[in-house]
Amino acid sequence: MKLIDFLVETKLYVGNIFEIIATITGIWYLIKSDKVSSEIKYFVYYLIFIIILEMYGYLPILAYLEDYKVLSFFEDSIFRRNIWWVNMLSVITTLCVSWIFIRSLSKFDTRKKLTILLFLFTVFSLISFTTFGDFFHANDPYVNITGVLIILVCVGFYYIDLLKSNRILTFHQDIRFYISIGMVLWNLSLVPAQIYLGFFNLENPDFINMYTKVLRYANILLYSIFTIGFIIDYRSNKGRKETLVN
Repeated sequence: MKLIDFLVETKLYVGNIFEIIATITGIWYLIKSDKVSSEIKYFVYYLIFIIILEMYGYLPILAYLEDYKVLSFFEDSIFRRNIWWVNMLSVITTLCVSWIFIRSLSKFDTRKKLTILLFLFTVFSLISFTTFGDFFHANDPYVNITGVLIILVCVGFYYIDLLKSNRILTFHQDIRFYISIGMVLWNLSLVPAQIYLGFFNLENPDFINMYTKVLRYANILLYSIFTIGFIIDYRSNKGRKETLVN
């Protein structure tokens, strides 16, 4: 099958494997842990959602590779390209990841201001997608860059809050720390390439090759960090409970 040949050639499946491992580890973390904050639960649901989107993303690729002899409804559909869910996911990622760090902040005033910032970002994204953006055909750099900046701001406040509290002593035992490291490294490595996603077409094979490689290694790094974070967080909590019992 041409899709299998495509996956073997691009090695996109490698990143998917690490996504699945991180998601399974996250589900295991939820099942085994006694108490998990709501934002971390939603983060695991977010990982499941990403896998569903990724699996869907192969359908229009399959249709294209088979000259629309299968899944022919994609040929004249606005969903024939995956860029629409990439745009949507950039907003969902910003909201989900930022909320994790906002909820961890000790100052109510800071949490309130950052929550308002998320609301304004959502409104801005909707306006951009429906007016000067091209939601179904091109990556929206304004939404993408704004979302990255918001995540970095929330992570920055999270680090500042850590430094001012006793949590700094056990920061390496918290899944939030690993989410922050993963997201910062992923954005710094991938977002510059995403700005030029408009060149992701058959007329630019060199860009396709470059982007798929960057995406593959960025995803391996990101989801490996998530997996490690879930394991360390669970083992640390389990160790503290055993110490208290004894």
